[in-house]
Amino acid sequence: MAPVLLLHWNWSEIIDLAAELQHDGWDVITESEDGVRAVQMALENPPIAVAISLQVAPNHGRDVALALAEHQEGAAIPVVFFDGDERGRKKVSRSLPEAVIVDWPDLPAALERLTAGAGE
Repeated sequence: MAPVLLLHWNWSEIIDLAAELQHDGWDVITESEDGVRAVQMALENPPIAVAISLQVAPNHGRDVALALAEHQEGAAIPVVFFDGDERGRKKVSRSLPEAVIVDWPDLPAALERLTAGAGE
């Protein structure tokens, strides 16, 4: 199964977040510095899903999701946003009305729902 691409714009925190998802049984690749690189990674080797943190630089995460949606390959990849404050969540919802936004503890279940049947 393809990995989840986890995006969080804080390098020191992304390691722990990835470890938690791995503990829940997910293969995880990460990007914490460059949204353009994240889009390239997703288009070159499509992950099963992209999980984008809204804790830091929510506009940056939103822009990554919008850039993915511009490409046929990227538009097919499920995207879920997590955490962030109400203001950041509202900005994402305005730009991406169908966006799935959850709190971190609910991310594994959201990934399960979004990827059900993938790879079968």
